[in-house]
Amino acid sequence: ERKRIIERQQQGIALAKQQGKYHGRKPQYTQDDPRLQHAFQLYQTGMSDADIARTTGIKRTTFIRYRKKFKVQR
Repeated sequence: ERKRIIERQQQGIALAKQQGKYHGRKPQYTQDDPRLQHAFQLYQTGMSDADIARTTGIKRTTFIRYRKKFKVQR
């Protein structure tokens, strides 16, 4: 029964995507977010990901994901 529920759910999601109604969750930070830009600046000055997380309040894994997404390098 659980497998059938999941199949129907997947069919509904696929149909909604075709109709343009399924968008998913909005991103937590935009590229021009001041906190994220500050974190990128700290990263480029040589701070570690863990230190940036403590300083800015952005979680380490979230920062790493956004760093890769926006291709920020030292």
